[in-house]
Amino acid sequence: MEESTVLTGALSTSEKNMLAYFESFDLNYVAEDAVYRNLNNGQVHKGRAEIGASLHYIYQVAFDAHFERTTSVIGEDHATAEGFFKGRHIGEFEGIPATNKEVNVPLCVTYRLKNGLIQEAHIYMAADVMREQIGVPVSRKTTFVVRDIFQLKFGRFKEAKKLLQEATDKEMLPEAQLTRVLTDFTGDSYRFIFEEGFDHLSDYELSLNNSLRTDEWQRWYEQFKVLVESSHREILKQVM
Repeated sequence: MEESTVLTGALSTSEKNMLAYFESFDLNYVAEDAVYRNLNNGQVHKGRAEIGASLHYIYQVAFDAHFERTTSVIGEDHATAEGFFKGRHIGEFEGIPATNKEVNVPLCVTYRLKNGLIQEAHIYMAADVMREQIGVPVSRKTTFVVRDIFQLKFGRFKEAKKLLQEATDKEMLPEAQLTRVLTDFTGDSYRFIFEEGFDHLSDYELSLNNSLRTDEWQRWYEQFKVLVESSHREILKQVM
């Protein structure tokens, strides 16, 4: 639901202009020498023409998109708008060809105003969310990596994989900031390696308490452990 707040009783020129800008993105409400700064990638666009070209590219060339404003606060010299960048990926973006995937990305912009026009804008967009939604793998570092390594009995890989798929489909695996499951590409026998990333060890302890003590998990684990020859756990701390 869209909400707007103005900081004075009667609408000033700045407030009227910003409300109109939010509806149309008309560049007449942008100063000739304005500066738009993207705080996610460091890009800076200067001047009305360059700013207009960048907005055209992101909203009409790379994406068929619009800004769905949910909240805005407008004052005489400053304004802020929050909402979502919503649309479809139709053209090259950061070297990624069009995927036609839908995006819905949190977006916040703060504005500095002068004489009723936008003089400077700072853009904060959840870039990792954008990349993930169009199918780009997102690399993220966590402080701790936990690996549970299960050496499977000979000939039991397919059964173990089927059980693992069941646990994944039912969202039974512990919650983590990052999760992946690995197995051997070569070798005499197979292992399953559950690798989870956590910012804090307390997050890891909490995930164990929340997930592994449920009756459903215990029933699943009783089926899984008969397929396992041995297991051990590693907890690693990332230093670089």
